[in-house]
Amino acid sequence: MVAGSNPARGTNMLNLIIFGPPGSGKGTQAALIAKKYKLAHLSSGDILRQELKNGSLGASIKKYQETGRLVPDNIIIAMMEATAVRKLKTKGLVFDGYPRNLRQARQLDRFLKKQRTALTLVLNLKLSEQDAQKRIINRGKTSGRNDDNLKTIRTRFQIYRAQTEPILKYYQAQKKIIAVDGRPSIQKVTQNITDILKKQQSTDIKKGAKK
Repeated sequence: MVAGSNPARGTNMLNLIIFGPPGSGKGTQAALIAKKYKLAHLSSGDILRQELKNGSLGASIKKYQETGRLVPDNIIIAMMEATAVRKLKTKGLVFDGYPRNLRQARQLDRFLKKQRTALTLVLNLKLSEQDAQKRIINRGKTSGRNDDNLKTIRTRFQIYRAQTEPILKYYQAQKKIIAVDGRPSIQKVTQNITDILKKQQSTDIKKGAKK
């Protein structure tokens, strides 16, 4: 048996990935959906910061960051899987900021399969770069974040597109991606996601009845 696997888990978990460009509110939506459906919110940024403070991988992560190098995939994957394993008794998982490349996406599928579960949906929040710029700049006025400026925003968008395009194609081939308009209010986007999940659950019930 693979370490960390859970042969009793089954496929009834609601496992989601929320994608979205900078400023799309993916972190906010991930938190709201996790709370509404009693899912575990796995934010790669939050987990990374926690690991740096007191995790077993903290020293390795710090070494890479101090030398300006990207934290390698094997460390990120180990960090996310270790956290996910501890959350498997919940009703499901919401991944926010992960996976960021194809290797991570493929490994996530393998990890979930070992846990006798699978990815349910990938929710792709759609927001134009122009709309995102307005949101982020307005946020910067109140948050005091010095990275909320036009140059940084454009760089973050370029990185996002380069990283996510191959992943979106990967999940499109699995027919798991649903686009969500990220322009409305936070409440409206949450409601739209809720409607999508209700429809998905209804479809799953019908499929189960036919078996």
